[in-house]
Amino acid sequence: MTMWKPELKTSSQAKYKQVADAIDEAVVSGELKAGEKLPPQRRLADALGVTIGTVTRAYAESECRGTVVARVGSGTYVKQAEPGPYAVLAPDDSRYDLRSSKAPVGPQGEFMAQALMDIAADRRLLAVCLDYQPETGLRQQREQLAAWLNGRNLACNADEVLFTYGGQHGISLSLQAVCRSGDTVLCEGLSFPGIALACQEQQLKCHGLAMDEQGVIPQALMSACQQYNPRVLYLTSQVQNPSCVQMPLSRKLELLAICRQYQVLILDDDVQFLPESEKVSSFYLLAPEQTIYISSFSKSFSGGLRLGYLVARGKLRESLRKSLRASCWTIPPVMVELVCRWLVSGKLAEQEVWLTREMLARHRILQQELAGYSYTTLPYAFNAWLSLPEHWRAVDFVRYAQEKGLLLRAAESYAVGRFPAPQNIRISLCAPRSHESLRQALGLLKQCLEETPASDELVM
Repeated sequence: MTMWKPELKTSSQAKYKQVADAIDEAVVSGELKAGEKLPPQRRLADALGVTIGTVTRAYAESECRGTVVARVGSGTYVKQAEPGPYAVLAPDDSRYDLRSSKAPVGPQGEFMAQALMDIAADRRLLAVCLDYQPETGLRQQREQLAAWLNGRNLACNADEVLFTYGGQHGISLSLQAVCRSGDTVLCEGLSFPGIALACQEQQLKCHGLAMDEQGVIPQALMSACQQYNPRVLYLTSQVQNPSCVQMPLSRKLELLAICRQYQVLILDDDVQFLPESEKVSSFYLLAPEQTIYISSFSKSFSGGLRLGYLVARGKLRESLRKSLRASCWTIPPVMVELVCRWLVSGKLAEQEVWLTREMLARHRILQQELAGYSYTTLPYAFNAWLSLPEHWRAVDFVRYAQEKGLLLRAAESYAVGRFPAPQNIRISLCAPRSHESLRQALGLLKQCLEETPASDELVM
């Protein structure tokens, strides 16, 4: 039995979750090894100055995450790693990719293989899926999605959800449903490039707003509302892309008050992965009558799985339904059925547990390899936002790193219009196929950061 005792960080998070996070971190770092027995609950509670109930809940949380296993009459032990077919990974090519933000390869292939076999054996379902379906899709599938969302603090019913071909399709549909040519769309000054592209395709004006460490600045929104009479405000408030900041509830309420005053609709884009326990109340929960909620299974499960969804009420939902019908009629029910089966069976919950542990391990590598450098990120997020040393400009650094075999994205790629881009780069922690590849890529990144380009390598 180990004498392990964690040092809990100052946090507003529940104590039992802090202890569970500390167990995860200790396992990832090697401080706690597979097969080791954790301290008795009373002993750890006394050492930490918390109740036995807190430690009991922490151990139960860790067991749900798959980090430990409880043995009746014996105690709680660090779980042995369980290798699966997804642990055998194809080698990376000659370049290190820290540019693409996508779910790491885990148990998804196993889940998909089983679900496909189950669907193939269901003749009644196949007959339904071979026929035309309404734009709203099968009601049973919408009920399953709504039930899952209600369990994730997003109150809705089957009549408020619609399936889409991923998050980008959801953005385009939303703009098509609520805007007309020439309307102004507001967004974060540094934003997901898909919003600017969708606005361009629909002949909409896209204006970026000033931001701080909490997201869009209220005064910037107020000024833009007075100047542009906007129709929509697009936000990535849970994990801002690319800056990796999270908008607190107080800031959301400030922005919501302004949007209500000027009758601006909110597109709340929540496609970036973050465990549900780490999220702040969504705009849809705060103001469902004024919000379209956009999300997707592509980020958290697989980029090749082109399935997203929209949540909206009343007239907004009706406008979205008409836009969906006009753009593609409906989403193939077989693809929707794959995801719905994972929702009902708990496979998607298993994927989230696996992904949470995987990103914890990758964040530990980031902390080790880039110690001393300034970056912003959120626990378990796919990306980090790195401030470059003063001798580097972002566009020059990205070009220089690419010559060394390292793929990155500069802040310039996310700047809306002529919004001034900082000298930052976005690092994707999830793109490398293995922990060792990530470690090597970050080592190469560190090497590039420490170098100074020759004058003829600079853009003049």
